[in-house]
Amino acid sequence: MGFSLKSNDPTPVKIVERSNEVNKVLESVSANTFKVNSAPLAIFDQYVETSYQAAGLAQAGLTLETYREAVTGYHNIMSANSVSIAKPLMTIIDFNQSSKNRRLWVIDMAANKVVYNTWVAHGQGSGGEYATSFSNTTNSYQSSLGFYTTQNTYVGKHGTSLKLEGLDDGFNTNAWQRYIVVHGAAYANADVIKVNGRLGRSQGCPALPLDIAQPIINTIKNKTVLYIDGPSKSYSSSYLDVERAALCFSADKNGQGHLPS
Repeated sequence: MGFSLKSNDPTPVKIVERSNEVNKVLESVSANTFKVNSAPLAIFDQYVETSYQAAGLAQAGLTLETYREAVTGYHNIMSANSVSIAKPLMTIIDFNQSSKNRRLWVIDMAANKVVYNTWVAHGQGSGGEYATSFSNTTNSYQSSLGFYTTQNTYVGKHGTSLKLEGLDDGFNTNAWQRYIVVHGAAYANADVIKVNGRLGRSQGCPALPLDIAQPIINTIKNKTVLYIDGPSKSYSSSYLDVERAALCFSADKNGQGHLPS
């Protein structure tokens, strides 16, 4: 099963195969990355760029800058033993982009493969077509930037929903108190875009199209990494320490990112 990147394609995308060209890039990464006689930062930078190419992320609409930030955090979070080694998945949401774009990606970090690519809503307090304001405050109805780990699911007013634990103090650590969860919503689909010129909006939750929400939730639940990027001059995170991420990555050539004890 392949995928279409046409902006007017109303079907959420699940990507389960790689092209022969992408496979060649992967083989090159596997064979040559650790032969480079470079400092950990150079090796990590090469890994970021080659894995970005291997997963076809440019074609899927994700920028290298956002991917680099997400991968940096992913390896730092892995080094803290905060996520499941058995599920090397990373979810990226890019709120720099228009809500008309499919701006959520679920990436298999072990296989360098995009598993899902679909629409995601931001909070009504964050903006219209674009999210421009973010908050960690209850009743702000704004989205929150930063790194999260996924937790367990529950059944609420939106059906099966996924709890999130915010990891960035001051930016998303009130996620659970605010009931910021991943859930499905009727307003988070391409038909709404056709009518309103933008996706519908949530009360701060990353809301997904109804027909693909539960498969995504079941895939990423229970201790995987989720990163929400967006336009902000104030956002900062200890997980964006690229030097530590490079050391974590170099310490574990299987890509799990754990520093030696």
